[in-house]
Amino acid sequence: MGAPVVAGLVVAATLASPASAAPASAKLASGWSYSQTSIPAGVTDGAELAIDQKRRKIFVTDADDFNYKDPNTGQVLPYPHLLDPKVSVLSTDTRKVLRSISYNNLPTSSVEASKSVPVKIPMKQVPFGLALDTRSGRVITTNAETNRATVVSMNARSAAPSDMVNTKLSHPMGVAADSATGRAYIANLDFNAVIVVDTATRREIAQIKDIYSPSFIAVDSARHRLYVGNADIKTKKTHYVAVVDSRTNKVIKKIPTAANSRPAVDAATGKIYAASFATGEVAVIDPDSLTVTTRIQTGTTPNKIAIDSKRRVAYTANLFKKSFTVIDLKTDAVIGTIPAGVSVHTLAVDERTGTVFSTQFQSPKMTVLSVKRG
Repeated sequence: MGAPVVAGLVVAATLASPASAAPASAKLASGWSYSQTSIPAGVTDGAELAIDQKRRKIFVTDADDFNYKDPNTGQVLPYPHLLDPKVSVLSTDTRKVLRSISYNNLPTSSVEASKSVPVKIPMKQVPFGLALDTRSGRVITTNAETNRATVVSMNARSAAPSDMVNTKLSHPMGVAADSATGRAYIANLDFNAVIVVDTATRREIAQIKDIYSPSFIAVDSARHRLYVGNADIKTKKTHYVAVVDSRTNKVIKKIPTAANSRPAVDAATGKIYAASFATGEVAVIDPDSLTVTTRIQTGTTPNKIAIDSKRRVAYTANLFKKSFTVIDLKTDAVIGTIPAGVSVHTLAVDERTGTVFSTQFQSPKMTVLSVKRG
């Protein structure tokens, strides 16, 4: 029995002639058009995804979970069912599911069924967070419930116990990888540190400390930097993006931002775009002065932000607003908002085509979005 999913199918639409079954008409700037559709993602409950541009593959974590979060009330309820943890692999070009990497052979961990049901149960290593070491062909995943991480070959059919990372984690949130160095970075939220892992040995090699409740991480290999957002859900007073020198693993600066900001780097300019899940603000940070130069107000709930450096466009996946926001990077202004009809979770841009792929919250489907200028 599968987990409940958020119902809804996103259908093709354009600004000039929106399809009648579309959730609503988008309000984009003149001269822009879009289309979107849904495809099977090969999962029960899509979480994060990432694209390997050279291999033309999309990797999607299946957050198939013991619990179910009501999409309307947000209440977390126990929903016992047989778990089938895996990473799904799709073709970027055909958009078809090719295979999956099973996590069923990994040892279980003991966790509470839910806050309302404080009973310890064995939990499989359900992958949620995701990053790719594309040079070495490795997939890095994290599980915030079991406090474990795994590094597995992209070509594997199943993960083995030896693929599990040898480090102590407590509520790992975001994970990022620097393919140039073969290092993965795991935001260890409860320990106020970012764990540095060698993807070849699967061992911790360093800790980046003095980052309060680190959440999501962006890597700028060219400048040897990490940008780390934080999620202060306890005091709700400490909000910033930390800038880290990846050669020394030292914090260079903490840039004040809106609460729960999640960064992404524009590879063409080095600018950092930090989207606040709490306020909808996207702070534009200059990579030289390391100051906020522009604050873009989206009026949404951006769970993640993805940047198309080639076409000079950025996208946010607005989880609770069930929409995408499109930002013109030439002007750092909002082009408009596109209704998705479902709660979109994590998104990534195919650099070759400009197509945006996004997981759908508690759904086996993925949204495919295309936005065009002119």
